[in-house]
Amino acid sequence: MRYGFLLVALSCVSACGGDSSPVTPTLPAPQITLTGHVSATNGGQVLPGLAVELSGHSAMTDAAGAFSYQMAPATSARLALSGSGIVPRSLMVGVASTRTVAVDAIGVAGFDLNFYRQLVRNTSDAPEKLEPLRRWTRDPHVFIQTTTLVDARTLDMVERTIRDAVAQWTAGRFSVATVEHGPDTREGQAGWLTIRWSSPNDGTCGGAQVGFEGGRIDLSPNATGCVCAGYGIGPNIVRHEVGHAMGFFHTDSRSDVMFKSAVVCDGSISGRELGAAAIAYARPVGNIDPDSDPSGAVTLAAKRVP
Repeated sequence: MRYGFLLVALSCVSACGGDSSPVTPTLPAPQITLTGHVSATNGGQVLPGLAVELSGHSAMTDAAGAFSYQMAPATSARLALSGSGIVPRSLMVGVASTRTVAVDAIGVAGFDLNFYRQLVRNTSDAPEKLEPLRRWTRDPHVFIQTTTLVDARTLDMVERTIRDAVAQWTAGRFSVATVEHGPDTREGQAGWLTIRWSSPNDGTCGGAQVGFEGGRIDLSPNATGCVCAGYGIGPNIVRHEVGHAMGFFHTDSRSDVMFKSAVVCDGSISGRELGAAAIAYARPVGNIDPDSDPSGAVTLAAKRVP
């Protein structure tokens, strides 16, 4: 009996191999915590009660505009915000590790989306196609061509106006880095904006490439309807073309600098233009309507407007 019991025991150990091997436990997938705070692009106030979607997870912003997720790490993910108090917002956020992100969305209180679309999307001239956002990403260097067509007083005014207008159109984010004068050009050179003097046959006072780094502004000195206050070109015409060069299109109000034609010799950029421009310069190049950021860097072809 003793030998039989030993034989059975040895047979079981042999046949049930692996019983004595350690069992590797299944570990839970790693998790990260993403905490966010949402505020208004136009005003800075916190935005509570918004729906937040991220990689299949849903949350709501609390009274302080905050939200939080527990999720598996990844390189990046698209975050979407919606709610009655904002223009729907979509952007990419990094989710590789635990972090806190600050997110902004356009508050609808006091905001005119139709006007924003005119200035930023070109709907005043081409309502059938909403343009992606175009803007500069650095301080522009300005090259002003010298010519016998333009007197020194006008050249000085043009330089002063460009310096002021660049800072205003970019909400103080950028300013003119340097100004050079000469007979040649800097067209096509990244970071440069060239001011050229021309005599077009279409009766326009100027034209520009919209939000194109390395682009140009064309001005028509001494042309009928373009001269004012003793200058070969009106200061508001310069502001208008700088507005184009910084990324903006025509609007439908005569009180705006970006109205389709010059109304006054000299004036100021309207408050609604400045407000819309500040929002645009808080968004990346390629942002599309109504407020969705691209997944990566975007390069847009040059687009010229009068």
